Amino acid sequence: MTYAFDADTMSSRVSDNHWQFNMVSDWSIGTNPNGGYLLACLLRAMATLVPDTLAPVAVTTHYLRPGLAGKPADLHVNVVRLGRRTATVTGTMEQEGKPRITCTATFGHLESDTDNNTSSTKRNLAIAPPDLPSPQECISRLELVQGVDLPIMSRLDIRVDPRYAGSGVRDEAVITGWLKFSDDRPTDILALPLFCDSFPPSVFTLYGPIGWVPTIELSIHIRRRPHPGWIKGAFTTNDLTGDLFIEDGMLWDENDQLVAQSRQLQMILTKT
Repeated sequence: MTYAFDADTMSSRVSDNHWQFNMVSDWSIGTNPNGGYLLACLLRAMATLVPDTLAPVAVTTHYLRPGLAGKPADLHVNVVRLGRRTATVTGTMEQEGKPRITCTATFGHLESDTDNNTSSTKRNLAIAPPDLPSPQECISRLELVQGVDLPIMSRLDIRVDPRYAGSGVRDEAVITGWLKFSDDRPTDILALPLFCDSFPPSVFTLYGPIGWVPTIELSIHIRRRPHPGWIKGAFTTNDLTGDLFIEDGMLWDENDQLVAQSRQLQMILTKT
């Protein structure tokens, strides 16, 4: 079985460092392809340049222009350094001759939760997940007031903690909940960058859907290999000034293992 995420992020190799694919609209927020989807497409091509034993552990992405759904895209990837324990790769996604995103990723070795528990060093520090209602007790993102169509919800099942499901009803910018693929594709490392950018902006719980909130820069640290299944997420904004804010996020798997942390700089484009 070919899952939608794999089909929609797959590209064709043109040369050693050049790939092409057609950007689909099913991963969009409104008419703009989701930034996490763009990153997943680029990161999949970047990963082909390093050994299969390495996984992306630190990923920094700059968003220059919105992606163009339904249009072809070019991916240009290059190895900066291939070492014994880590490798660093850069990548750029272009459409219509203009760069859309640029990314630098460091690949390294990751432990699964089983590996970590049996490690001879037994060194392990991690952040515990928040207490959440079950996914069945949470509210689908489709039921929230978003002010925009959500084609991405045909691909993702996002459930928001009822305590944070209202718009502008909290005195803090926090959102928590669960997510997985709608077609039950197993969660893996490549899914985590997408999942880091799929919840509603946490500022919506404080101010409501005040406009489009594009990402300017997104930094992700993959910490552990996830157990396939539901992912628990928590996202918080504590720093907002003018139109710019910083959102911090964390993801845990069904075994309560911290699998990813993120920080992104976002811009509020107020509705007119």
